[in-house]
This record gives sequence, structure tokens and C-alpha cells, in this order.
Amino acid sequence: MIKAGEADLIRNNACVPEHITRYVGAISGGEPHLFGSYLCYTAKGTLVFVGYPLGEPFDEKRMKRALDDATKRSQPEQVAIVAPVVSLNNDAIIERSSDYYYRLDLNAFRITPKTLNIIRRASKEITIEKTDEYCDENVDLVKEFVDSHQVSAGTRFIFEHIGDYVASSDTALVINGRDRNGKLIAFDIADFDAKEYAFYMFNFVSRRRYVPGVSDALLYELIKAAQEKGKRYVNLGLGINKGIVFFKLKWGGVPFLPYEYALYRRAKRNILEAMLQKL
Repeated sequence: MIKAGEADLIRNNACVPEHITRYVGAISGGEPHLFGSYLCYTAKGTLVFVGYPLGEPFDEKRMKRALDDATKRSQPEQVAIVAPVVSLNNDAIIERSSDYYYRLDLNAFRITPKTLNIIRRASKEITIEKTDEYCDENVDLVKEFVDSHQVSAGTRFIFEHIGDYVASSDTALVINGRDRNGKLIAFDIADFDAKEYAFYMFNFVSRRRYVPGVSDALLYELIKAAQEKGKRYVNLGLGINKGIVFFKLKWGGVPFLPYEYALYRRAKRNILEAMLQKL
């Protein structure tokens, strides 16, 4: 359970989406806890551990101590960890991946004339609306994306709970792009909970009713909203693939944090170990 002072610590130092407690809580159903400077979530036999410290430099040994404390406290069946470094040599690993978070520094942000022209052309074809509601049209657009892409079970699960996240949050913003007929053709979701960061959480675009430049137009609205709210950075999310990396670099994003993910199943303790721990 997060106390008021701890909530301030999280908000003042959050730099990755996993630090947004309403987001991870809504997706996982987990309850947030702090172990030192490290945030984690416990739910249904799973520990989600965020290895990006709040308010101090990353130290792998310190992170491992906090992970050990959290594991001993919650006794999960499996552990999901995201961190700059995950040094695991464990036969019980179920999934593993690596990437980088990309960041846009708003103090140095300058939109290029070429990108501005792309946005101007797109703006002739679309209208943009900002809302705190996630409606059936958003759900349908996500379904269109899932049906036309190879999506992992974990990613699909996250997508299915976006509505729960938006409904639970008072800092999430849905930015919709509609065509001339009023049909939803694309949308972004941003989050402004952190003190210094805005987060580029999701972007979905229709292939069937695609308008060139619509993603640029939506991101530009997100950036302007972040500037109005006094944010210093936009966390643009992970690289994922070459096309997405190109898009983020074009906007001035740079890789700023390594990302490693691992999901592993904990070895079951024998009876003697369980008895000794209780002594």
C-alpha cells in the first residue's frame, strides 16, 4: 500500500510508464508497494518489480536487495522484472526481451519544417479531439490493430485493459483523430501524472482509413499539451521495431534508458526451507 509521502516520491521521480501506479494497477490488478527506492506490484501470485529507482542512481546490487525483500514478502509464484539490467541465469525464465526507452527533451524541442508540413497536410483531412473517455470506437480500432498484427499474449492482455486504465486515471488523456466523416481513424493515449514527464502510452492507427501524417499530428498535440503542463520531457516509449524507432528519432527522441524484461517462475521451496523461514 502506498502512503501519501510515498506517492509524492513516485510522482516527483517517475520516468518510465511502469512508475504510473494507476496504469500498472489497472492492467495487472496489482497493489503497489515501495521497497526502498524501488516500486513493485503484487497480484495473483505475481510480483511485478520495477528496477528503475526513484530519486537515486541505479545500482544493481541495491536493486537485487530490494527485489529479494519484495520476493520474500510476497512469496510470488512468478516474477516479472523490468530494469536497466537484469542479470539472471535462470532455467525458469519464461520470457525475456531488451530494448531502449526513447525521450524527447522539451527544452530543446524544435519541430522541423518537413514534419510541420506533414502535419499541415494531415490537418486538412482530420479533426482532433481530446477527451478523458475511452469509447467503443477506440476498442474497435485496437481490435483492428490486433487482427492485423502479430501480437503476443501479454501485449494483447494489456490492450484489453486500456479502458480500465483510462477509467481509473485522472491524468490520462485520449487524443482522437477523426476523418471528414467523423470516423475515428487514429488515437494516442498520454499520461501526465509524473512531475517532469509526459508519457506517450499508446498509438493506434487504422490501416483501412489511413491518412498520411495522422500519427505526427496526434503526437504534436501530445507535445503541446505536455508543454502547457510544464513538463520537461516526453517519454516516447520503447523502440519496438525499426519503423517506430525512425518515427521517434525523427521527432528528436533519443535512447536514454536501457530496458530489459524478464518473466520467470520461482522454484518451489521444500518443506524444510518453509519451516526454517518461519523460525
